[in-house]
Order: sequence, then structure tokens, then C-alpha cells
Amino acid sequence: MKGRFRVFKAGSLHHIYQRTVCGYLIFYSVRDFIVFFTLFSTMARKHDIQVLGLCLMYDHIHVLISAPSRKVMSAFVRDYTSQFVKRRNAHYSRTGQFFEHRFGSAPKTGSKKVRTAISYLYNNPVEKSLCHKAEDYQWSFLRYAHCQNPYSEPLKSSHVSRHMRRAINDINAHRNMEQPLSYSFIDKIAKECNTGELRQLTDYIISQYNCIDYQALESYYDDFGNLLIAVNSNTGSEYQIKEIVTAESDMAYVRLARVLKKMTGYTDMTKVLSLPDEDKKRIAWILSAETNATPRQISKFLHLTIDTND
Repeated sequence: MKGRFRVFKAGSLHHIYQRTVCGYLIFYSVRDFIVFFTLFSTMARKHDIQVLGLCLMYDHIHVLISAPSRKVMSAFVRDYTSQFVKRRNAHYSRTGQFFEHRFGSAPKTGSKKVRTAISYLYNNPVEKSLCHKAEDYQWSFLRYAHCQNPYSEPLKSSHVSRHMRRAINDINAHRNMEQPLSYSFIDKIAKECNTGELRQLTDYIISQYNCIDYQALESYYDDFGNLLIAVNSNTGSEYQIKEIVTAESDMAYVRLARVLKKMTGYTDMTKVLSLPDEDKKRIAWILSAETNATPRQISKFLHLTIDTND
């Protein structure tokens, strides 16, 4: 795509597609998703971007936005991408380019094309076998349209612990100053929390930072119920962006993470990804024997270049 003129149509929605170098995985933990989402949402408000869709897949990202101009759209993608990579690289002790330099984009003019793009974006997790219905995938944020805690128990201020109250206050302070959350901040507030409280904090952070314009999204279907029916009835299509599509299930990455956690000394992905290639290759052989993941999926998971002829 290098050297191609980017098509932009003022007043239209644009489908943005981003993938990493060599297809390496982006997200390994809730922390990765939260760091990206709070940064993305903060940048969207800064650049006056209307967001109708965001779907964070393990190895790529889909976005559906309306921007004031092509220059603003490019600046928005550049800013959230570069700042996320800077934070992620520091967290995982890596350097250099992570996302492909040029992102894919395609304007969607007219209600029919917009609805097709919406279905395509939100059905990515279904197509990759991560869920049965589009709204069941947490990192497409659909369920947050009409619920602030779709994946946890309601937060009741009169019943929260002291550390939870402190965490909520700290989150509010960062949100009020339009500061995205860092890895170290998330580690700090999560330190004393149990599993249920972590789910509550995740829902709370997403609801507080959320930049998705659900009202505009629903306007293409009259209401949220019709949106869900339409999305789950039609997978949509995308012919204008050169996306790498495979038939492999992304559930393989979930299984790879589970197997790795059972291996002594390899529970921390920040340490695993910084290992020498020879050590990664030994891990790759074990993962291959313990899962049905393909060599390509294992190499993407470990950020390792190996023979991908399946």
C-alpha cells in the first residue's frame, strides 16, 4: 500500500484497519486492552473524532470513525498508535516498529455501506470463534451501549472496600484530566483487588473513558435491539481494504496462554517475549505438542519468526 493516495470523503464514515509487523499479537491481558482503550478514547476526544465502532482483536484492530478531514484522521491514528506502541514497548521490554506504518482505510458512503461495515467490524470475534454473538465479545464494547457494568456486579459506593474507593477516585482524577491509564497505574490499583473487584474496575474504566457514539450507531437501525438482530444476521463484507484473512480460530491464542501459564517460569508474558529466540523455539515445540495451534499462530504469539508452512 506504500505510496498509494489515501481516499477520504468528508462527511463519511471511514473503516480503519491496522495490523502488526509479522502479524504479532497485540493484546495478552486486560491491561493491554485497557491501556489501548483509554488512550484511544482520549485521543478521539482530543481530535474531535466521532467513533461508531472499535473492535480489538488479538492481532489486529478495526475502527469505524468520522473525522473532520483526512489530515485529522491520519493524525488521530498516528497519535494513538505511536503512544500505545511507546507504552507497550516499554512494558514488554522491546524496541522498534510494531504496527505496519501505513494503516488501511476505506470511506463508507450511504446507509447500506455503513451498515455492511458495522456488521463486518462487530462480527470479527464471531468469525474468529471467540464468541457466538457479536455483543458477547467484551473488546468490541457493544454491551456498554446501555449498561455500565455488563461483565461485573454493580458498583455500590456504600459497600465498596477502602482500596476500591481509592481506586475509583484515582480513575476519576485521571479521566477528568483526560489522562489515559498506564500499565503501572493499573498494576497499582489492582494490587489489592480480588477477581470480582477487578472485573468491576474494568467495567468502570471502560464506561468512564468510553468514546463510542452509540446513539449515532443505533441511528442506522432505529434502536439497539434492531442493531443486534441485523449484526447477528449479516456478517458484512469488506472489499476496499486488503486485510489478511485466515480460517484459523483465535481461540488458539486463549489456549496457548493457558498452557504457558502452567509452565514453570513462563507465567509472565513480559518475560517470555524478551527471551532469546532459541528459548522461544523450545517453548514453541512444547506449545505445539500441547495445543492444536498452527506454527503461524505460535510464532505470532511468541513474536518469533519460524517456518509457517502448516
